[in-house]
Amino acid sequence: MSFSLPASNYVSVTWGVRPESGGLTVTLLHRASILSQAGAGHVTVLTFDSYPHYDQIEEQMRQLGRLDGDVSIENIWDWLRTEHIPSRPTGPSPKLNEAFTPLGDGDEFEELYRDGVLYSRIRYAADEITILQTDHYRADGTLMLSDRRDFRERGIRGGRRIIVCDHAGEPFKLWKFQNDFYHWVLDRRFGSQQTTFVIDSKTAVGMFVGYRRRNALTVHVIQGAHIEGETSDGRPILSEARHKSIRELPGFDLVAALTKRQRKDITAVMGASPNLVVIPNSVRLPDPASITVERPVNRGLVVAAFIPRKRVHLAIEATSRAQLMVGSGLSLDVYGDGETRPEVEAALAEHNAGEYTSLHGYSTTALEETKTASFILITSETEGTPLVLLEGMAAGCIPIAFDIRYGPSDLITHGVNGFLIPDGNVTAMAQAIATLQQLPAEKVTAMREAAIATVQGFNDEAVLQLWGKELTKAWKHKSAAWWRTLRKWQTWNAARHYAQTNPEIGPKLPPPPRR
Repeated sequence: MSFSLPASNYVSVTWGVRPESGGLTVTLLHRASILSQAGAGHVTVLTFDSYPHYDQIEEQMRQLGRLDGDVSIENIWDWLRTEHIPSRPTGPSPKLNEAFTPLGDGDEFEELYRDGVLYSRIRYAADEITILQTDHYRADGTLMLSDRRDFRERGIRGGRRIIVCDHAGEPFKLWKFQNDFYHWVLDRRFGSQQTTFVIDSKTAVGMFVGYRRRNALTVHVIQGAHIEGETSDGRPILSEARHKSIRELPGFDLVAALTKRQRKDITAVMGASPNLVVIPNSVRLPDPASITVERPVNRGLVVAAFIPRKRVHLAIEATSRAQLMVGSGLSLDVYGDGETRPEVEAALAEHNAGEYTSLHGYSTTALEETKTASFILITSETEGTPLVLLEGMAAGCIPIAFDIRYGPSDLITHGVNGFLIPDGNVTAMAQAIATLQQLPAEKVTAMREAAIATVQGFNDEAVLQLWGKELTKAWKHKSAAWWRTLRKWQTWNAARHYAQTNPEIGPKLPPPPRR
């Protein structure tokens, strides 16, 4: 490859990794793998969730084919368990001891174990969902850290105390704010090494706001839509999950939007942003020999998590309406699972779609089906550049997608390489499915070939070249006095622009019930 990456440690940051994780995780693991193979050397995928079985995750991801090259998955809590924390050099602290309230026999808590060894204790509020305290333990049984979130009034969340313990389980250091604690951990873990942090997760990105070090380059990749719509008076409605990172955009050394349209929309809210660039996700292009361009036209596909944002039930309804339009012959394979499964099953029953619709559940190989399916339905409310859309088009599977922020409209030319449907218009989606069935075979073949051609520019090498270019510039700018002056102006201008735009913040979704 005719490019080079800056000499640096590379750390890909996300909140958590699971075998059943969706497109964001698949995308960041793929990027970590190709960065490693392109000259970045060892790449660390850093996770922050308190999950007791990370000792198994890396091998599972390799077996699934989602992790290649010199890449490792490291959980920050597992790392901290192995870090030697000495006794306090000044001895016990009355203030620290007063705040130190580890869980004891008189408390009600849930215990998590790893290989029969106590991993953590968790105390919940009365709703059995809200976490009020988590105590983390080392393999030798000593208390490693106590994180209490109801310090002001027991049982009611408010007032946080994070206390890390020495090798004997005695309190060593205290923080009142989680970001201060995370920054201490990052400094201790990576020290003075030149490190590039690439943060995809909307959950994890908040801890890097304000993390400014001479040796650390912070890069935020905005994987999903930051705008959920507009108010009646034309103001943008920012996603509750992403509005903080958008507002703090000047605090990152580099911010990558996936599309030009998204960069334009961010600039409209935050003003001129010299640290904002466009770097799309890449896709591993399939072997052309594995793609059959001429295939039955009647088989549809849905690959999506069963969550409200994906609106999978609309795909079933659209296919049902299309079936009535064409008479018979359609089939729909649905791959996914999740909290809205009852809604999906209800749609299946309501539209009598069981004869031609199959719910396969979650599958790690679902996207292989794009090589044989005729069309793929995208019914999401919002997206970034969905992996399923890229991989589907790369395999010649014709996309039929709602025109949403962002992704489909950046790739699909209506009637040429797919169908772009007004958002939420199920009748129009049904009509597109029916239209595809009635097109001459040569037109369908041309659409498949056009879809394949569209995503060729999203191949790994092309996207890696963009990463090499932008990261090199970002490291060079970081030490330049003129750049620091420009960024100070950006911070001032962003605050002014945000106040003038006065966006509304979308409602926060309730947390899922504890399983």
